[in-house]
Amino acid sequence: MMKTSNENSIAGASADFDSLRLGVDRDTVKLAGSDEVRALTVELACQARRTLLLHTFDLEARIYDRQPFIDAVSALVRRYPGACFDVLIQDVERVVKDGHRLVELARRLGSSIQIRHCPQQYRGYCGTFLLADDSGYLYRPQSSRYEGLASFNNAAEVSRLGKYFREVWEHSDTNMELRRLYI
Repeated sequence: MMKTSNENSIAGASADFDSLRLGVDRDTVKLAGSDEVRALTVELACQARRTLLLHTFDLEARIYDRQPFIDAVSALVRRYPGACFDVLIQDVERVVKDGHRLVELARRLGSSIQIRHCPQQYRGYCGTFLLADDSGYLYRPQSSRYEGLASFNNAAEVSRLGKYFREVWEHSDTNMELRRLYI
């Protein structure tokens, strides 16, 4: 990721995540652990007002199957008319086998929360990301690791990742295993 002269880089361990404001703070946060990823994920979800887009390998229970995140997503789609949360998932086996609170929430709020399975030609993508509105993102280049970057105000990076998300979304659908979850 290229930095502009207005951006600062801050280490996640010393950062006060509660002070970061979506669409305002241009700091780039360097992530170095699951606790930081979890905290910033919740903070981005809490501050979103229109859209959350998640590209994930398997809905990582350690991050996305936690009550603070579920509550933030629920509040987003219930409070703001037209708000949505769209999820692309590469591997549904673990979700089907173990269950997931996010899937349960999508069952109840299906018009605002959609989960789709990435088509085969896009399953080689190793990264995971969460986009909040048009300005915030959390990106990990390797979904198996909790290292990456986040920013609450980087429209260019959100646009780049959002373009990829929309391309995959247009080619995806809900596969049979996910459909059974919705019955």
